[in-house]
Amino acid sequence: RKPSLPEKDCKTKDYLPPKSTTIPNPKTLPRKSTDSSSQSKPRKSSDSARKSVSSASSRPESKTFSPNGVMGNIIVKPQPALNSSDVAQTNSRWEGKTVNYRLCPEDLKRMGNEEYCRGRFGEALVFYERAILADPKTPTYWSNKSAALISLGRLLEAYDACEEALRLNPNYERAHQRLASLQLRLGEAEKALCHYNQAGKYTETRHIEQVEDVIKCLRRCDEARRSKGWNILLKETCSVISYGADSSPRVHALQTEALLHLQRQEEAYDVYQKGTKHFDIDIYIKMFGLPITSYLLMVGAQVYIAAGRFEDAVTASRQAARLDPSNEEFNAVDRKSRAVAAARLSGNLLFNASKFEAACVVYTEGLEQDPTNALLLCNRAASSFKIGLYEKAVEDSTLVLNLQPSYRKARRRRADSYAKLGKWQQAIQDYQFLMMETPVDEDTRRALAVANVRLRKQIGGNVRFKGYGSGLVVVNEMGVLG
Repeated sequence: RKPSLPEKDCKTKDYLPPKSTTIPNPKTLPRKSTDSSSQSKPRKSSDSARKSVSSASSRPESKTFSPNGVMGNIIVKPQPALNSSDVAQTNSRWEGKTVNYRLCPEDLKRMGNEEYCRGRFGEALVFYERAILADPKTPTYWSNKSAALISLGRLLEAYDACEEALRLNPNYERAHQRLASLQLRLGEAEKALCHYNQAGKYTETRHIEQVEDVIKCLRRCDEARRSKGWNILLKETCSVISYGADSSPRVHALQTEALLHLQRQEEAYDVYQKGTKHFDIDIYIKMFGLPITSYLLMVGAQVYIAAGRFEDAVTASRQAARLDPSNEEFNAVDRKSRAVAAARLSGNLLFNASKFEAACVVYTEGLEQDPTNALLLCNRAASSFKIGLYEKAVEDSTLVLNLQPSYRKARRRRADSYAKLGKWQQAIQDYQFLMMETPVDEDTRRALAVANVRLRKQIGGNVRFKGYGSGLVVVNEMGVLG
């Protein structure tokens, strides 16, 4: 039989448990004996029942959380290594159970803290948000919510939660420390230094030194960009990221611009996508300011031009020019994006109409605006191939592969052009590379076999085929030829 619990005080709210006790799960209470001697014993009074509940709550099966002395200070205790057989039992205390979200906000916070300490940040976030719904004016809940969001990688949302905690309590030192660490990661070093100075005991000397290092590196980045020292800029941006500004859109944009000028277009695209994963103009203007947001859009337009995403480039350049109409650099990028987009559209219409010479002329006009545009170069190579200018097609395709080594169309076009010129060894090398990427491509397999046969006829002598991956290699007495 379960012990009788004390009667509720009519003055207290229904959802508030007694402050001096923690009500455990009824399943953890010891089961009563059913023999006759136990049945004859009198029923426990409410005082004795309260003592039994308190003693049961001290058992190791049910954890209790004492109130934390510091608001929002979540301390992650080291957890012992778990066996795979134990993970299901220890993942969450609430797994497979119905959680009553109408509990006291402090109880919801404690439940969230437990999930946070177990590394279950998504579940912890749910409890913190429920606590905020019940009591939105307690800064602790907002600060804990920001901690869970940081662990989930949702930094911009965590930024807003920290700001709300400080709005409710401007002297909240833990929230100042969290916001400073967020601003450092986002590249706002000056703001981070200001909040670290208000974080009190949570600020250490290493925090201040880290912020000062980031500020110095950012100044060197600006100097390198003004002097167009792109290798120096690339090096300094790597240093900034290593010092802690690993999620700064501005730093990633600077790194992207350096890579574009160094003709490393594929790397530039990847870096920009990583740095602006959740790009929203209004949020970025509020958080980083108008100049940085405009610069991000301008760099994005250049990245999209290099990647052949001309419509996205036009959209981004228009937005940048609208945010800062007096900036000549932004206006130049806007004109460039419009010119290459128009050249690609007109050239494709002419190509589809089999007017290959006119298409070559239009693509060339677009390349005058952007001489290293891989898509226009590849399209001009296709037009040159159609009118028999195989040397020109090889030249343009080689330029494309130097800019973007994984551009498959350009490699196939160069291989076909080599075959038309009778340069079988070079053609075989490109065909083999394509076969390694897509072994099931039957057209490339047949082209590779034809090239091997033609090379054998061209060389003559003791020539045999040797298997190499998904393709073939021609070997003579002197060794491998292609």
